[in-house]
Amino acid sequence: METNRNDRDQIENQLSTEAEQQETAAPESIEEAQPEQEQAAEPEKNGEAEKTAPKQEPKQNKKKGGGLFRSNKFKRGGMATVMSVVFIAIIVVINILVGLLTDKFPSMNMDLTADKLNTLSDQAIEIAKGVEQETTIYLIGEEDAYRKDRLYASYGLEYSQVSNLAEKLREANSRISVEFIDPDTNPGFISEYPEENLTSGTVLVKTEKRHKVLTVSDMFSVQTNQSTYQRETYSKVDSALAGALEIVNLERVPVVTIATGHGEMLTDEVLSSFRDLLETQNFEIKEIDFMTEEISEDTQLLMIPTPSTDYTEEEIQKLREYIDNDTSAERRALLVTCHASQSKLPRLESFLEEWGVQVGEGVVAETDSTRVALRNGSYVLVDPTENLLTENTYNPLVSAQSRPLSLLFAANGDVVQTESLWTTADSAYVATEDMTEADFDTLETSQQTVACISEKRPRVDGEESRRSLIVFGSSYVFTDTFMNTTAFGDRNYVSDLLSYCTGTDQSAVSVTTHQVPTNTLDVAASVSTINLLGLGVFTVGLPLAILIIGLVVFLKRRHL
Repeated sequence: METNRNDRDQIENQLSTEAEQQETAAPESIEEAQPEQEQAAEPEKNGEAEKTAPKQEPKQNKKKGGGLFRSNKFKRGGMATVMSVVFIAIIVVINILVGLLTDKFPSMNMDLTADKLNTLSDQAIEIAKGVEQETTIYLIGEEDAYRKDRLYASYGLEYSQVSNLAEKLREANSRISVEFIDPDTNPGFISEYPEENLTSGTVLVKTEKRHKVLTVSDMFSVQTNQSTYQRETYSKVDSALAGALEIVNLERVPVVTIATGHGEMLTDEVLSSFRDLLETQNFEIKEIDFMTEEISEDTQLLMIPTPSTDYTEEEIQKLREYIDNDTSAERRALLVTCHASQSKLPRLESFLEEWGVQVGEGVVAETDSTRVALRNGSYVLVDPTENLLTENTYNPLVSAQSRPLSLLFAANGDVVQTESLWTTADSAYVATEDMTEADFDTLETSQQTVACISEKRPRVDGEESRRSLIVFGSSYVFTDTFMNTTAFGDRNYVSDLLSYCTGTDQSAVSVTTHQVPTNTLDVAASVSTINLLGLGVFTVGLPLAILIIGLVVFLKRRHL
């Protein structure tokens, strides 16, 4: 028994000694401490010891290296920083990609103008998609001058519209390209076109066949409001670019030749709007001195714009040879305008009578005040005949200070048809210089013809062609007063008549000129309000708010 007691005391002393050693020397890890705890528990399990050493929670030693980088605080803060950097990088990349895409696809830019100045019309898109030749639109001037509206800025013109629409035409068809040509840095390009006045603000549209130059007046119009006397600017950029694209891509361009050399009353100064009309109809305009030059073979319309001196017999023969040409099946037309102040023109008038048209003396006037325009009795409202150009309706047609015309026959020989184009009401009369007040008391009123057409239908190479003589008793119809207004329908009627008599009414697209006001206010706000919104809110306010929110989120995440 004594021996057993001694053995038990030794075991207890040994266990106590081991427990003290465990308290003073903690294991480096939980895994290392586990076997010793299991050994200490074995005597109790086997019934060899009455008590076991108390269990000790192991303490971990912190490693001296890498503790900061493994902490949750660092991990969470570092992740927030990485996410912020990645987010900013994504935003930058998106901005770059959007900038590249909008350069390549300008239609991605939203048009916020009130009248959609930077949006192509349907007719412009149709023309652009139909381009089959390599076509280049040269914008003469510095690129920044276009994009930042520095060209003709004193006139309030938004020249950025020119570059915007040109690039959208390029987007519509890969055969169209756009180039900026600075005259100062590329004078060689300018010298290639000595006949053209290529200055900053002009546009040159070119194919291998031909080129077309657009000036500032072709693309913009500056007018004075007669009610407010304020300057108003209008844009014609869309239709001007579309018309230029079409004309340089046509297989053949119809030619209008204007005769000069006989003191013509309709000069270039008063025909500018009519010439614009011809250009938008894709006519090439030529001028000849009828006394010394020959009529171009490709002329489809020859205009005699109210001469003040008579033609010679040789010149009358030139007219006959032109209009009776039997070698070309293309339509040909002769347009003659008249005015009451013209002197006697016996040879020219005799030529017109061969076609069944007689030009009378005096001026057509109206007794009905509801049938006059601008409160002028000689500015007569007229009606178009129903036999020709019946597909369209027109605003009021006005024939101002017109000479009366008479049709001598309905048909005669080669002339197969003569008919009126414009007629007055039955309340019209002809006023002459020798009329007295007594004559006005006994006026005889009747319908008057103020515009007419005569036609021949020769067969050329087995096909029927058409030769037309058109006479207008009024020269004013073709002046800027009536060609540059939408209040009257003269311009549209003349446009359709020219298409009919030259056979160009079946062309691919007929470009209609649209004048869009450029100074319409999109937002009714004062300058200070606009500055507040533009600079204060969008330039400073929103970016600053985003920055503050980002800092707050970042700081909060660092303290998690």
